[in-house]
Amino acid sequence: MIAQAQVRRVTPEDGHVLVNPIGGRMVLKIPDVLTAGSYSIHDNVLPPRSPGPRPHLHRGHEEVFYVLSGELTLRLAHETLQAEAGSFIVVPRGVVHQPSNPGGQETHVLLIFSPGGMDRFFVEAAADRHPLQVRPVTAEQRTRLEAFTDRYGYEFADFEEEVSGPFSPEVGSAS
Repeated sequence: MIAQAQVRRVTPEDGHVLVNPIGGRMVLKIPDVLTAGSYSIHDNVLPPRSPGPRPHLHRGHEEVFYVLSGELTLRLAHETLQAEAGSFIVVPRGVVHQPSNPGGQETHVLLIFSPGGMDRFFVEAAADRHPLQVRPVTAEQRTRLEAFTDRYGYEFADFEEEVSGPFSPEVGSAS
């Protein structure tokens, strides 16, 4: 027996507001529970001059960036893409990337993760204040962060030395 899918309307006011681990505003608009685990959608604002999260990859998720306003910069291992409003960037699972906003205006993007599961990652990252922009200082912080990221197939990549970017190390430091 095939279950009837339920049509939903999500208004601008709907969603779960999260503390964005890289600054700015993040609203979980469609959690994977509403899509039978197929995908989740996040409304995300990167503040001006945000380096975004450290370079990383998703072992089990594709990530789609749809730029609503501003311009998104996406560093990959060997190239940098610029995406203006109206652009989509699709990052396949396993590809090292780092979204950022080096400009002086906010960048507003919808993030789509498929399959589902990354919605819980961001809820937990916000609740526990996991550092996604800066490296943990202590061994305890590193162990805690590794346990968290391993649960979600999120893996930091150390290609900062290989790829030069417009950010200095102190930009985006979290408290």
